Amino acid sequence: RVKFEHASLVWLPVFCPGQPIVWVSSPWLLKRYQQITKIKATIPKAYSAVKKKTLFFSLGYIDIAHEVPSQNLQAWIPESTQLDPKHLIVVSDSDLGMIHDMALYRQSRVKLKDEQKTVDDKAFFNVEALPESSILIFPVAMKDSTWTPLHQSSDKNNDFYFGGLESIGFGRCEVKLYQVKEGDN
Repeated sequence: RVKFEHASLVWLPVFCPGQPIVWVSSPWLLKRYQQITKIKATIPKAYSAVKKKTLFFSLGYIDIAHEVPSQNLQAWIPESTQLDPKHLIVVSDSDLGMIHDMALYRQSRVKLKDEQKTVDDKAFFNVEALPESSILIFPVAMKDSTWTPLHQSSDKNNDFYFGGLESIGFGRCEVKLYQVKEGDN
């Protein structure tokens, strides 16, 4: 009944030693989110945050160039998420690539030989995954317009696996479906 298109990242959590988690996005990601949701808010400039101070990431310091009111970033927080605008930062599109690369969970995997507990040399591979609490948006196509979205149904299990290794917990998503009508914010 529902076809999920390719996911687009909206907010990526970055774990900073000794500090609260900071969620990052970029103007390009927010523009994609705006195209899908049709929100009317102005896309924040690169290096925007609620508090104008230097933030520390694992990769160094980031100077905030544009201090914005809390409500300016609140518009970019999807419904049903618990993100605090004080923990959001919009970085440049070019810097997001490096932050994204450093934020990925990485795990090396091996296959053991069938007859003994030694590594099969031909079966070594790495796994990468977005960190927990990443916020993604999935454009969807619905075949039956009368179908009740998951968050409104009596079925409380809204967990799905998208493209990950279910056996190790990668790809698990909590899905909320919302209908956006022309003219909605």
